[in-house]
Amino acid sequence: MPTDSAGAAPAPVTVLERSLADLWDRTVAGMTGAARAEFRATMADMLESWVWEVENRSHHRVPDPVDYAEMRRRTFGSQLTMYMCRLGHGGRGVPEEIYRSGTVRSLENAAADIGCLINDIFSYQKEVEFEGDMHNHLVVTRTFFDIGYPEALHICHSLMKQRVEEFQHIVANLLPRLCEDRGLDAEGRAGLDAYADELRDWLAGVLNWHRRVRRYGEDELRRQGGGALAATVLSSGFGMAAARIGLPV
Repeated sequence: MPTDSAGAAPAPVTVLERSLADLWDRTVAGMTGAARAEFRATMADMLESWVWEVENRSHHRVPDPVDYAEMRRRTFGSQLTMYMCRLGHGGRGVPEEIYRSGTVRSLENAAADIGCLINDIFSYQKEVEFEGDMHNHLVVTRTFFDIGYPEALHICHSLMKQRVEEFQHIVANLLPRLCEDRGLDAEGRAGLDAYADELRDWLAGVLNWHRRVRRYGEDELRRQGGGALAATVLSSGFGMAAARIGLPV
């Protein structure tokens, strides 16, 4: 992923590498060097977070809640999604320093946490009970507090509600104050409001997708083969740390 037009990338060898090189070239065509560098950094950050998950699995290590919450934003691809959203609208007249402000970062973190919690709650049965993964807010909460599933679900649900309320508070109170303090013009204010609206749309889409998709339904999971037998068979495979450390399901 070279960050300048003259940058040299390793010569692709496989079909996959050639495809990725072509995709990168077409994606960043017309972008400035600075925009390419930020895009590349955002992509690399997500890929490195996936390596972090692999390392945890290899060491049978369940992360603590603080580390997990921070890394989950990256493994979920939240930062990449939000960057591409801003990129697609050319900034909308919003200065880059506004996007880098603590207020907007807090808004984005709240949105990311909501999306991650939605995913982890809906995917728990599939990814934990059937596949034995440990990268899930409920597993992390259960392990840290040594509690059962109902208690962990209640904590995660309460956290999600708090993050929704924080998101709403930032939009209603802090974004207008930020615009006023930074002297943002009408175009910039409209652009920032549009960005907040798109974050809302993204969260609505995340929730709607999880409600409608078949992959997390118990009937679909058992149709593919699962339950206690699958847990026994899969517990010796890659990524089965949750099963090996004896987490109750």
